[in-house]
Amino acid sequence: MDHLCFELPVLRKDILYGTIQLDECIHSEEETIETLVDSGFASVGGNSHLFDVLHIFNESKANVCCVLNDDLKWVGIITKTAAIEALGQSLTVNQGGAILLVEMASYQYSSSELARLIEGEGAQLLGMWLNNVAESGRIQASLKLNIKNAERIINSLHRHGYETIASFGDEDYQENVENRFQSLMKYIDL
Repeated sequence: MDHLCFELPVLRKDILYGTIQLDECIHSEEETIETLVDSGFASVGGNSHLFDVLHIFNESKANVCCVLNDDLKWVGIITKTAAIEALGQSLTVNQGGAILLVEMASYQYSSSELARLIEGEGAQLLGMWLNNVAESGRIQASLKLNIKNAERIINSLHRHGYETIASFGDEDYQENVENRFQSLMKYIDL
C-alpha cells in the first residue's frame, strides 16, 4: 500500500455519502457501518487545483479529500501524503539552489519587483512561498533560486529595503559573512 489511508469514503449508488475511520470499523460492535459514517466530508471537484486540496487539508482535520465529478459522484480520493508528494515533484522543490527567507512590510511586497531584482543579478526565481508574520503585520517570503551563491542577490535585496532573515543552501555566502565578521573582530582588536 503506497499511501496509508485510515479514513475511507462511503458511497450510496456512486454518490458520496460520507467518510468512516478504519479504526472505528475494526473495533465496532455494530453489524453495519451506518452509525459510524461521518456525513461531513472534505471534497473538491475533478478540475480543482492542488492548492484547493491543500486549503481543505489546512482548514479541516481530514486526512483524505474526496474528488467528485460534476454530478457529485465519487471519482477518487487524495491523501495528505499524495498531496505532499505532488508538491515534491515541482521544479521549485526538485532543482537545487539557494533559498532565501526575506521579510518586508506588507505594502512593500511585489512579486514582480522581487523577480526583477533577482533576475537583474543573473538568477531565476523558481518559486515563492508567502507567510504573514502575525505580530508585526509583515510578510515573509521564501524565495527559491536557481543558483547556489546568492550573495549578490542578498545584497541587491538589502539595497532595495528587503531584509534577508536567513539563507539556506548557500554555504559560500555564510562562510563569507563569517570571514568578514572575523576580519572586523581582528580590526577592532587593533
